[in-house]
Amino acid sequence: MQLRKVPLQEGSVLEYSSKELLFLGHSGQPYRGTLYVKFLSSGESFDMRDFKHYITSLREKTLYSEDIAHEIFQTIAASIQTLNLGVVVDLSGRGGIQQRVSFGALFVPVVKANIFQIN
Repeated sequence: MQLRKVPLQEGSVLEYSSKELLFLGHSGQPYRGTLYVKFLSSGESFDMRDFKHYITSLREKTLYSEDIAHEIFQTIAASIQTLNLGVVVDLSGRGGIQQRVSFGALFVPVVKANIFQIN
């Protein structure tokens, strides 16, 4: 899937996150997680609706959990020009094992509280 380009100020640091990442593993079991993307703009970003549709379209893919960050990185890199693109995926624990997969530039994701969560 190609993400439509959106022009913006060059040099802007952009960081996106989504708690709605879901895809199938080769075992047939679903993987859930949180996606973090960060990059330095070289004058363009991607359309947010396209990005949302792309994240949703991953539900139809079967991937190894270790490949998900690379898959997302490749889609973004093929769609827009960036500097220091990094992708981090925090997968929900399965079998008592928590997994974080990253590809590209390393960064520490900013994790914000879910303000809509009811305690």
